[in-house]
Amino acid sequence: MLSYHRRMFAFDHWANTVSLDAVEPVAERVPASMAWLNHILGAKHIWLARVTGTPPPFGVNPTLGAAELRAQFAQAREGWTRFLAAQTELDVVRAIHYTNLKGDPFSSPLGDILAHVPMHGQHHRGQINHDLRAAGVAPPIIDFIHAARTGVIS
Repeated sequence: MLSYHRRMFAFDHWANTVSLDAVEPVAERVPASMAWLNHILGAKHIWLARVTGTPPPFGVNPTLGAAELRAQFAQAREGWTRFLAAQTELDVVRAIHYTNLKGDPFSSPLGDILAHVPMHGQHHRGQINHDLRAAGVAPPIIDFIHAARTGVIS
């Protein structure tokens, strides 16, 4: 199961990069897309902080420019890669206790969190593609099967 989650996180990073590559040249025309990219990044960092017990570097909706987004997505990838490398199959069912952004306490199996993070990103990348189309810009291909078929992820 961990190999699946590692693959999904690799896909998630690739898809975030492809989306940022598409949005960056037209960022002024698609401010909602920049906001969604910031939100994806903020959520990735917050979930990493929750599973590692560390404070996140910023909130769920930072307002970073493209260059800083790119750097922070790389940091998030490194953090998640290190975290996932340290986990065992038994850890996937381990309960993670955390507080949501409203301050409510929750407990979720690590595997549920690992499934949520890439799916959350894909949801918002779909919104970004819609926003790009509405602005007359051809959106990138961000399908998992495309990434797998082309060897972008192994």
